[in-house]
Amino acid sequence: MTPVLLQLPYSPWSERARWALDAKGIEYTQRRYQPLLGEPELRRRLRRWRGPVSVPVLLTDEGALADSVEIARWADAHGSGPTLFPSDEVVRWASRSQDGLAAGRAVSLTRVLAMPDALDELTPPWARKLGAVGRAVTKAGVARTRRKYGGSAQTDAEHQANLEAVLDELRAALKGRATILDAFSFADIAMAQVLCFVAVPDRRWVKLGKANAAAFGDPELAKRYADLVGWRDALYARYREREATATNVAS
Repeated sequence: MTPVLLQLPYSPWSERARWALDAKGIEYTQRRYQPLLGEPELRRRLRRWRGPVSVPVLLTDEGALADSVEIARWADAHGSGPTLFPSDEVVRWASRSQDGLAAGRAVSLTRVLAMPDALDELTPPWARKLGAVGRAVTKAGVARTRRKYGGSAQTDAEHQANLEAVLDELRAALKGRATILDAFSFADIAMAQVLCFVAVPDRRWVKLGKANAAAFGDPELAKRYADLVGWRDALYARYREREATATNVAS
């Protein structure tokens, strides 16, 4: 069967998986995951009845892959194009990407919770008809997501410091180079997504509404790390623009 990617169009984690599949020329179908409502089916697919579950998840003839790194490794083994995992150093950068993304998510969701417009963008059309009640349900869901991924384990100041530490490490590694390692790899794909919490990329890649884009981005960090934002945008222009093999079922 054609692999099916369960994903969220506004998630940088999902973009890590999409980009890896596209970079390797894998044909796949995208399906939008519905948080909460889709969780029972996702648990069945993963055979994981306890603990947190999340997307992206790639459904293949060989089984379900439940992490963007696993998906990228699968793509590397099954597709053509650049080698995404030329060394173990890529795995280390994928881990640092996860650290930065987790910190950015915690801080940005705090901002979302304080922005009615951002909550409205996340509220399904049918729930918007409920007015304040629908927004309250969405707000509870956002707060649940923040807790689910450990957002309450540290203060926002600590999360912010963690995010900046990852960005500083990326800057030190690049030193003006086009790629983190000697050639384009999953390290670049993974670390580029951390910049989503500095300045959101083109909406073709991470589909955030106007209010949520404002909540995800940080104008002060965007100025301080303008060089990294430029690196991310150049990376997209060089390696992402030509990659569009996916068939969208629901985006």
